[in-house]
Amino acid sequence: MTERPIRIYVGWDSREDIAYQVCRHSIVERTSKPVDVIALRQQQLREAGLYTRATDPLASTEFTYTRFLVPHLAGFDGWAIFCDCDFLWLGDVQELVAQIDDSSALMCVYHDHRPPEAVKMDGCAQTVYPRKNWSSMVIYNCAHPKNRVLTPEVVNAESGAFLHRFQWLEDEDISEVPETWNWLDGWSRPPADGLPPKVVHYTRGGPWFDNWQDVAYAAEWIAEEKAFQDEGGEEIWNILDFWFEEIDPVRWFDSDAAFDRQMRARFGESHARAARGELAAWRKTPWGALAEIILLDQFSRNLYRGDARAFACDLRALEAHRQAMARGFDHCLIPNQRQFLYMPLQHSESHDVQAEAVVHFAALGDPDSYSFALRHQEIINRFGRFPHRNDVLGRETTSDESMFLRQPNSTF
Repeated sequence: MTERPIRIYVGWDSREDIAYQVCRHSIVERTSKPVDVIALRQQQLREAGLYTRATDPLASTEFTYTRFLVPHLAGFDGWAIFCDCDFLWLGDVQELVAQIDDSSALMCVYHDHRPPEAVKMDGCAQTVYPRKNWSSMVIYNCAHPKNRVLTPEVVNAESGAFLHRFQWLEDEDISEVPETWNWLDGWSRPPADGLPPKVVHYTRGGPWFDNWQDVAYAAEWIAEEKAFQDEGGEEIWNILDFWFEEIDPVRWFDSDAAFDRQMRARFGESHARAARGELAAWRKTPWGALAEIILLDQFSRNLYRGDARAFACDLRALEAHRQAMARGFDHCLIPNQRQFLYMPLQHSESHDVQAEAVVHFAALGDPDSYSFALRHQEIINRFGRFPHRNDVLGRETTSDESMFLRQPNSTF
């Protein structure tokens, strides 16, 4: 197994966004190691040309078939987990990761699920078929040769039976996971030890639907949803999802006036609140701290490019960084998130702070990020400031700085 953070693809449905949000929250709150949770959004996959199936009237969710794209999305490399959005993780996902069998093509719970209901919670017809709900939580060995059959062409063309019954595999290619990792409300028996299951699957309907408040472990889901909202809720994750999922990373450091306008329209009010110090309460979680830092440190540069306000929130961003580091939040984040937690250091005009930045970016193990950190430090060591900021900050540019600014790669 690779040592990279486990990738967890969660099916997203436009009718159940809150189910996805709470599912993700339950994962990241309980994991003992950083994880990469990725929303499997059908519309994004369509726009990317990866999903072209016609609408299936029997498909009960928007991720009925997209789940089988996971090995392809993972580059047919390493391991990845898929789960439906109507899951509540009450155990540490790393305990599941520890059970991975490298000889298997995939792993799942061997359900014998024969629901008696004729209709699901959302009015869709309930169906019964072999291996029902096996595909609702799958641990994929993405690098396994037999999973390479799951190309977009195959996923878009094959039948539901072929995909959901794992018919591209032999029985011996599929390893069993204990039922506690996909415990079906209304079907699975109460755990023998009297403790909650590791993962509750509200397969009939969850507390986010009207008239589904009395299902097993409803109180736990409601408590999780409250914790999610109390910490900042969708506003935090809208920022993080935009930055890390919706946009191409090339936009992170690109200059594009149209993109800046888009960001201003979407996040201008959140940025203003952050600039006034009204979002400091977000710092109580790693995800909230990261979202505030991205607003203050990164979004400032997009919203106010070519204006002194682009740098006006740098000290507040550095303060948020300090508090996050004091709480060990960087250990909760995956590398591409950590680089933005560290970015206020790189944007500082302090020699000592630049030295800190170099240490942290070296530890990320990404040569490009480390190279940028060294370039920032070199400029501060030479000038004590970033000369390319002089004009907008009303600072006089020295002759040495003027010569430097005429060279390539002198600005960021």
